[in-house]
Amino acid sequence: NEAAILAARDNRLTITMEDITEGINKVIMGPQKKSRLVTENDRKLTAYHESGHAIIAKFMDCGDTVHEVSIIPRGMAGGYTNIRPSDDDSHYSLNKLNNRICMMMGGRLAEEIVFGDITAGASSDIQRATELARKMVVEWGMSEKLGFMSFGKNNEVFIGRDYQVQNQYSEATAKLIDEEIKRIIDTNYKRAKELLESKRDLLENMSNLLLEEETIYAEEVDELIAGKDSKEIIARLHAREEQRRAKEEAIRKEQELAKLEKMQELKIKAAEALKEAGIIGDAEIDRIKADYEKLVKEK
Repeated sequence: NEAAILAARDNRLTITMEDITEGINKVIMGPQKKSRLVTENDRKLTAYHESGHAIIAKFMDCGDTVHEVSIIPRGMAGGYTNIRPSDDDSHYSLNKLNNRICMMMGGRLAEEIVFGDITAGASSDIQRATELARKMVVEWGMSEKLGFMSFGKNNEVFIGRDYQVQNQYSEATAKLIDEEIKRIIDTNYKRAKELLESKRDLLENMSNLLLEEETIYAEEVDELIAGKDSKEIIARLHAREEQRRAKEEAIRKEQELAKLEKMQELKIKAAEALKEAGIIGDAEIDRIKADYEKLVKEK
């Protein structure tokens, strides 16, 4: 339904895959906020930030594929990188989990590499990466030092008006858990930074494409990785859009002519009935038929 509405607003006769993708995103994340005032500096920063996420997701196997990258604000986000599962596996391996943490760090690292500074825009990424690293240590037994043990269950104790969490392990173990979480974060931060620094040209190219097009999809990301320049891709996208609009216009004209032809056929039938009733003469019938023949020739 959302895709059909988008196509109708754009005065198009067909629904595209982009319409369906936008319909999904609108339901999940809210509508695009194109009217939000965004400075050129913020657009540039967002372009590098999202490119950082996308590049690491493409080069590190984290169990997901890059479906869409956008710098158009949506919900509370200034931009987003939409990744989707590449298979139906319900479990993630240790390596894939580490790669997912690297992918979450891509935005912050891009800011650091390009601008030599960082912003608060990675707060959600930091929260999700830390939460994932903690689960790896306390729930899934993926810590080198703590091994095959679970520390995930806590007891909530009611004290006065507040609940406090009572851990079932010692302070020394808690310290070790914190150290292991930090080790996972620091190790993956280093891995992700080395990868992104080695892909600096790709980072620039993808950012330039995003600044021009605002939203790109898997096809464009793959073309960038294959070595195509952003200008080549922009030219292809614009040519494809022109072809699509020309095709839509041709279909629209054909439908309008078919509608007029049908109306003329009905006019002829009505005129013949009026002639039989003696209301109009041959001259009027000939005029209506001449209009019909002219319409057929134009078609």
